Amino acid sequence: DGANDVNMIQAADIGIGISGQEGMQAVMASDFAISRFKHLKRLLLVHGHWCYTRLANMVIYFFYKNVAYVNLLFWYQFFCGFTAMTMIDYWLMIFFNLFFTSTPPILFGIFDKDVSAEVLQGVPELYRTGQGKGEYNFLTFWISILDAFYQSLVCFFIPYLAYQDSDVDIFTFGTPLNTVALFTILLHLAIEIKSWTVVHWIIMLGSVALYFIVTLAYSAVCVTCNPPSNPYWILQSQMADPMFYLICTLSTVVALLPRYTFHVLKNSVAPSPLLQGRQLDRMEPSTRDQWIKEWRGFRGGPLVKRYELSDPPSPTRATPVDFFTESLTDADFMGDDNSLNVITDNHHRAVQYDDNLFRKL
Repeated sequence: DGANDVNMIQAADIGIGISGQEGMQAVMASDFAISRFKHLKRLLLVHGHWCYTRLANMVIYFFYKNVAYVNLLFWYQFFCGFTAMTMIDYWLMIFFNLFFTSTPPILFGIFDKDVSAEVLQGVPELYRTGQGKGEYNFLTFWISILDAFYQSLVCFFIPYLAYQDSDVDIFTFGTPLNTVALFTILLHLAIEIKSWTVVHWIIMLGSVALYFIVTLAYSAVCVTCNPPSNPYWILQSQMADPMFYLICTLSTVVALLPRYTFHVLKNSVAPSPLLQGRQLDRMEPSTRDQWIKEWRGFRGGPLVKRYELSDPPSPTRATPVDFFTESLTDADFMGDDNSLNVITDNHHRAVQYDDNLFRKL
């Protein structure tokens, strides 16, 4: 918080300055500035967690998005003799990344909240699901890349098989591919978004509307843009053909099915601590606060070593108030880290203890 700390702040990965009585030199050289030391807890546990998860998800999504779209052009090279010919108009390819799919991932990196601030502060062990110990690692990255390869295969070969042995021109074949890629990439992001807001809905629907408006206008005015094949009136003709809607629906569903199934199985078979934290968010505020308060009572013991969150109690279930205050033993806990485990054998023994005490009285 003083001038003597400036060198240390500049050498650190993240420098935090305290705006206090020692002057403003540390604040001017820091990455983040706070007015009180008590704000450091929220800065670290809440904003630090959100910042890391948002950036990690956004970076992975950008890699996925570009791999999925570029591979559509790669698969086509096997059918055009690697002549660098494209089945999508050049301007539409430029607009795809520049306008149609650029804003949703940016807002995803700004507004997304996987767990609420109340739960992150009440369960500080969730901060451990960050670098090296969380869901954002090399495995997550390569799973997204493999998923991008799979989705590009589906988005290319389903329209290819549908138009096989037909006399459609190159842009009539490429327009459904471009449309399917847009739907797949945006819906993939919709699966990854944890907290939907009005802004998300506006941007998602606006991106789809912008794609059709720009493409329809471009197809109407571009008469001799890329001779001998021109995109003139291509999308208008496609939207009058039922095959176009069938291809878009079938390709999008088949492309996203593995991603959706993966999330369902992961969240059902092996739920992560962050998922269990989101389950707390769905509880009533009073039930959630009591749940966290009870866990803190168990966490205070010196032998508590688990941090994985066990299944939270049902919101409709009566929340216990009394605690069993006897000392905890190693047999009461499993694993190596602190656990959010409230409805345990300790609680059942507490109820039994209270019944015996009531009988004695």
